[in-house]
Amino acid sequence: MRRLQLLGKSKNFLKSSNKHKDPSQAEPLIDNSQDIKDGEGTCCKTEIQICEESGLLKLPEKILLMILEDLDNETLTRLCLVNSFLYRIITDNFLYKIVKLRSKLSLLKFNALIHSEFHTFNSKAYTLNSNSQNARFLTQTVEFINPQCQDSLLKYSKYHNKQGADHSVIGGSYSYSNNPISFSPKVRPSHPDSKKSESDTNLGTKNAVHSTNHSSQSSHSNHTSKLSKKTIAFLETLNKLEYKYSHYTYIELMLDIIDYLPNLSHIIMSKVEPNFKIPLWYSAFNDGSKDFFRKIIKGQQSLNNNDLRTFQVSQQFLNDYERKFYSLQRFRTLEIQGISDPVTKNKPIVPLRYNMLCCFGIVNELILDNLIIDIESLDTPMEFLPLYIRNEQKTASQKELYDLHSTYNTLTLRECHVVPGNGILRLFHTYFQGVTNVSLLNLTSKFDLLLCNCFPALKDLTIDCNSRCFTHTSLVSDDYYYKEINEQEPFDEDDTTSVAETLLDKPVRHILQVPPPTTATVLSLNLNYISRTTNDKSSAMLTKKPSIITHSQSDFFHMTRIPNFHFCYHYHKKLFERIPSRNVNINVINIPFTNVHPLSPIGYWEKVVHKILNNDQETLIAYHQNESHENELRTFDAEEPSREGHYLWDDAILDCMKGCLIQLKKKPEYKDLDIESFIQNLDIDNNFNNFQNYQNFVDIPNVNLYCFLKQLSKFRSVKIQLLRKWLFCTPRTRYDWELLLKPVLNVRVPIEVREKDGYVLYSYGSSSFGQKKKGNSNIVTPSRI
Repeated sequence: MRRLQLLGKSKNFLKSSNKHKDPSQAEPLIDNSQDIKDGEGTCCKTEIQICEESGLLKLPEKILLMILEDLDNETLTRLCLVNSFLYRIITDNFLYKIVKLRSKLSLLKFNALIHSEFHTFNSKAYTLNSNSQNARFLTQTVEFINPQCQDSLLKYSKYHNKQGADHSVIGGSYSYSNNPISFSPKVRPSHPDSKKSESDTNLGTKNAVHSTNHSSQSSHSNHTSKLSKKTIAFLETLNKLEYKYSHYTYIELMLDIIDYLPNLSHIIMSKVEPNFKIPLWYSAFNDGSKDFFRKIIKGQQSLNNNDLRTFQVSQQFLNDYERKFYSLQRFRTLEIQGISDPVTKNKPIVPLRYNMLCCFGIVNELILDNLIIDIESLDTPMEFLPLYIRNEQKTASQKELYDLHSTYNTLTLRECHVVPGNGILRLFHTYFQGVTNVSLLNLTSKFDLLLCNCFPALKDLTIDCNSRCFTHTSLVSDDYYYKEINEQEPFDEDDTTSVAETLLDKPVRHILQVPPPTTATVLSLNLNYISRTTNDKSSAMLTKKPSIITHSQSDFFHMTRIPNFHFCYHYHKKLFERIPSRNVNINVINIPFTNVHPLSPIGYWEKVVHKILNNDQETLIAYHQNESHENELRTFDAEEPSREGHYLWDDAILDCMKGCLIQLKKKPEYKDLDIESFIQNLDIDNNFNNFQNYQNFVDIPNVNLYCFLKQLSKFRSVKIQLLRKWLFCTPRTRYDWELLLKPVLNVRVPIEVREKDGYVLYSYGSSSFGQKKKGNSNIVTPSRI
């Protein structure tokens, strides 16, 4: 609370305020509110005006809101007790904006609160003020933590007790007596204990108790005579409403709260357990008819997308379906968050099912967090789940063909596991036909990038480059690339034969099996000169991937603070190339550019040529530094590479090199370069295959960055959000950003770079991107959104 000390009263304020009020009244409490008449409200208004002129409260309301939005909910709740001005600001802008409900009891209390037409400023102003807000109109987001379904599943089952409400209610429901509870401090106390019970639910309902406690601070003696008449009437109303909704199940309370909040735009179900399911009788299409319940009880299968292509649907059925569909309630965002496996963390265990979505009506944005998506998750029963139905009739001679797809136009997958196989990509394409904005966050598998091809209406794509599948990649040891050949002949002599013993073993030959992780190999791999699948000749069943980074190379890159994404990008390059780019705006988030710069293929080979022509006196440390080993590599038998002294991939690297040298000869300083003579005198083993010399692999991140940015240049527009905040980013001028983003910069592709908090660091190609700095300095100053 040290940072809130400025909210306290100044010394001058204390001196001036003590002249006009009794010293015993140190805090602006309303204990004796019942003794104040309606005409004496001017005294409270004077105190409010004095408080508004002190400390930070004197700031404009817009600036004060920016300060308060950085505080947590607990701190904001305590600030409500300072004065009426802060109470009104906080309740109208923060506390009721996001409501979190942790149990069924909290749902019951909040439902009774919003049905009681509670106004946030009533208890302070004593009369209905024009500035008072209704609590249910302030709520924009509701989060249901660990939702329960046991009582809902048992309500319509054969085990449900139908003898009356006097008996105990199963499924964890809260049972009340038959008669409405009249107000009594013993049943619903008004002392701070009630405030504590409400605060544990972490929702805006606690503010009602706070406002009640402000009007009843002297209720520690638990006597109703010391409470105002309006407070007693309000508590009696709450008790009656709680009794009214006491026999509702958890899901019934949840749906009643959702229906009674007119400004609700975001619904969150967090910490969903694997056994959670919403019964189908809570579907938005439930009209209360016997036919609807008969289908559920008998387990009759509803119509799905495949049925519409097999059976003919009557026009009357379609008209009734559209009438029900367009009468449903609409919400902007629905978010479902599953729990993780407690044993193996970061692994989803909650499967997505359509009955989790059937009761919320029409939703524009769907956010799935830590869920399992399989073929059953994309089932489309049109009689339970709100879906768009579209006529695909092409010609008049053809019969009417209909197609079903979801109502979502924005989809966010955060740490979700997509079960491959069984036509899951085809189901994605059918189910999410209307999705235009896709966000893939915290990817669990790099192959989830293939989902981008399953959205025919895709316009905006967001990819999280700091996902675990991009940063925690596979590494190998040096022995992964070498194959030991021992030429020692087997000993078949008799036991009586004397054999001379020696301490010197015969040399063992080490032969490379796959292309090693050098810059030349990775560059040829990215330019498709080298195949990405190489079979090991020693075993037909074993397949080794080329150019996998070794542990020693990874340690070197980490020592130089190079991000994992850049030196392992060639692992995922083929998947990034399969992302649709035509008329698609891409947003790359959480990507760092520390100690990397794009290096084009021509630039790399120019660097190699410059080093060789200048005859650099540098020691090249090979894997085996002895003449015998080099001679063995030169005289290896014919079953290995066909060309003596070279590996099979050397020719592909030479082809890549020749193509770049031809372009390099166009420069004046290299016009006299003899390509054939240069290649004949080139030490191929040390430059192409010696992956233990750091000079041969130090440029792998730079070559990968060039290929990555070149791929981004194919999109309609590019937005980049850095991994770190501006204070921790590498300081770059506008010229530095242009050098870094040179592969993307062209006339038709606008680009924008922001840091972690959303400040614009660089923009190009569009006037809407960023804000230009006034002045002569060329340092890019970030501008806020």
